[in-house]
Amino acid sequence: MSFRFAVIGDTHFCLAAGRDTRIADSFAVEPDYRRYAGMAENLERLGAMIAAERCELLISTGDLIEGGGDDAGEERVALEVLGKAAPAFFRAPGTHDGGLARAGRAYCAFDRGGCRFILLDYTRWNAEQREFLREALASAAGAERIFVFGHPPLFLWGRHFFDSPLFREEVGALLHRYRADFYFCGHTHNQAVSRHGELIQVAGAAVGYADGETVPLERYHALPPQDAEHCFYWGIAEDSAPGFVVVEVEEERTVLRWRSFHNSARLELPARRAKPSVIEPPVFPEPGEFRREDLNQVRCGWLNTFSANKGENGSLLTLNGVELGPIPPNLCYAGRRYVMLPERALYTLDVENVLEIRFPRSPVFAAGSFSLELPLLDGRILRSAPSPELFVCGECPDFRFAAERARRVSPGERVTLRLQFPSMR
Repeated sequence: MSFRFAVIGDTHFCLAAGRDTRIADSFAVEPDYRRYAGMAENLERLGAMIAAERCELLISTGDLIEGGGDDAGEERVALEVLGKAAPAFFRAPGTHDGGLARAGRAYCAFDRGGCRFILLDYTRWNAEQREFLREALASAAGAERIFVFGHPPLFLWGRHFFDSPLFREEVGALLHRYRADFYFCGHTHNQAVSRHGELIQVAGAAVGYADGETVPLERYHALPPQDAEHCFYWGIAEDSAPGFVVVEVEEERTVLRWRSFHNSARLELPARRAKPSVIEPPVFPEPGEFRREDLNQVRCGWLNTFSANKGENGSLLTLNGVELGPIPPNLCYAGRRYVMLPERALYTLDVENVLEIRFPRSPVFAAGSFSLELPLLDGRILRSAPSPELFVCGECPDFRFAAERARRVSPGERVTLRLQFPSMR
């Protein structure tokens, strides 16, 4: 029964040609394709690495292309590249794949090596597909393993309010009921491997900067608490270490290998539904040692923010008594949003810093995981720990996953947070 397959997600392949080249009003609203077009070569490099693994299958968890340009042409290039990486290629549609993956039914199930493979179409989740999933799981009672593939995570370790509640709740319930082994996904662009009861979730992303350092997820996100049912093994922050996963299926053992251009990790299950062991963790850079005097090197810096605001802003951020401006606009709980620190704020920086937040006047918003990031003149970067607090206002389906452990606030309410540099002596 021994065989191997690879999983890749969120390649967001796109080319700059034919796209809008106008400068955005703010870096906070800069279109993603400006960055993704520069990452197009990632696909060729990753495809070659996957081909070297000699997998029988390659499966995409969605967002093969960025969309918004020559979709048909860019999809054709992406499919040609990935089609060379393995003898068979399958895809579970993502939100950016547009109408290109919608010709006919885009979800399916098949068997390989005594295992059941189930691919879901998150973009058209409905009662009919839910029944398909139930039947595909129920009829796999005698399978050696059950592998399920969809676009959004069922459990969020970062980007806490980037939720897909109906899909998450209905799919999650069925996977637990029928004891699926693995769920592979993407969507959030961060990467994480975790266990939830007997189910192993593997969130991956191939978009990002190929030659940057591998950034741990907890550098920018306040991770949710772990317990006996929910165990976090490792996570990679957005845009960091684009990669893929290879799964080696043997008679008893299952080995999951994560690979990026300059890093790797390995998780092993000695038997089906056994407790996994991290045989090889990802290699993260050691946190540097900083002195209080290093603050004298700071000449610029910014406040990282994560938020979603469905209405009027009217927010205000104040650091150590210096006004920074509003929380950057953001319709979904996405990363890559920040506020530059004015010079007056830089002069106030200390080991512990006070961030005052006046929340939006909107009746529906979420925010959290604020942190400071300061480049130093000697090339090092000083970062505060992300604030553990999460805040939510109003009711929104996308907020359901994290709302229970978030603090409820009101429109325009003011709160105070402490941002600390824990590695500073």
